[in-house]
Amino acid sequence: MTDDEVRTYVGQAVRVTLDDGRVVAGTLHAEDGHGHGHSHYMVVSDPVREGAEPVVEMIHGAQRITEIDDASDDPAAVE
Repeated sequence: MTDDEVRTYVGQAVRVTLDDGRVVAGTLHAEDGHGHGHSHYMVVSDPVREGAEPVVEMIHGAQRITEIDDASDDPAAVE
């Protein structure tokens, strides 16, 4: 996918399929690439255990994302 396609989902609960077949769900965050050629996207999910830190999946570049879907109806994907 392209940055323009992915950025429309920033701040929303999403379900993301990556180029290696993994699927992650959570709130999508973004930051610029700080001059090294690609943007960074983070999918942030609730902690696995109570009191633990949120789970963060760092995605290096929009091209790693093959599919992105709105997951606002999935309570497990809402940060």
